[in-house]
Amino acid sequence: MNLICPLDGESIVHQQGNYICESCKTQFPIVDVENREIPDFRCLDRITQTTLTFTIPQNPLPTIVVDHFGKATSADFQCLSREAIRKKYGTKLDKEILYYINIAMEQFGKSAYILDLGCGTGGNKKYLNSVGFNNIISVDYRSSEAEFLVDVHRLPFGKESFDMILTTATLEHFYNPYVAFKEMNRVLKTDGILIASGSFWEKWHGNSCFHFTPGGIDLLCHFSAFELKDMWSGWGFIPSIASHALGLSRFKKYTYFLQKIFDAILSRIASPETAKKHKFSTSGSFGLFARKIASNNL
Repeated sequence: MNLICPLDGESIVHQQGNYICESCKTQFPIVDVENREIPDFRCLDRITQTTLTFTIPQNPLPTIVVDHFGKATSADFQCLSREAIRKKYGTKLDKEILYYINIAMEQFGKSAYILDLGCGTGGNKKYLNSVGFNNIISVDYRSSEAEFLVDVHRLPFGKESFDMILTTATLEHFYNPYVAFKEMNRVLKTDGILIASGSFWEKWHGNSCFHFTPGGIDLLCHFSAFELKDMWSGWGFIPSIASHALGLSRFKKYTYFLQKIFDAILSRIASPETAKKHKFSTSGSFGLFARKIASNNL
């Protein structure tokens, strides 16, 4: 893996256990995280000035345009349930994410280079390994399961390093999502894929900064030279309100069931399209599948 300095973009060399930028001579420390030593490329004491160029005005995605979303949701794809995945691998991967991971396997094969961004407790990597992927780099801002500690806004990887980025339950934690999406585009190969998810109707949690609507996700992808191919509801408003407003997360299994009943009733008394629009207007979180269409020179 080609490591580059997150400060000046030059090569990093690994000498006698130390990581050093060949150009600016910055030395990146090895830090202890829960009794595990991890190289730290966050550069917490260094400031980077970044300039972004925007085209104004933009055309936010109208709320009525949802017909091209939910492809994976409606696909005939057999996989483990969300609960089974969580129990077996300790991670939150829904049907749609599993569907597009399968697409990645078909397109790139087992040797695909994958960035597990925001790896948390390591569950995503465990699942990816279980289906045969063997070139996975796990990174996080603070987790002891990470191979490197990184900041998504200045990643220590060269251009076009990865075939796929998998980053789940992370988008709301990007303190400048435009910079973050630009960086993810930079390290992806052309035609590489991004599978991601983040909050919409959930409580302010941890250090969450921005919670995303479908329109916001669409604008971010357009800005960053990603073609947004699909989007889906991670969970509906009933489990979201029950968990985040009422503190009933221990009953999530039942609130998911109530959400299914509500969606089915609305679909029947109104129309499937109305139910779908409602779901995209009130979802607790969203997932997305996007493909890099060009190098990001913004």
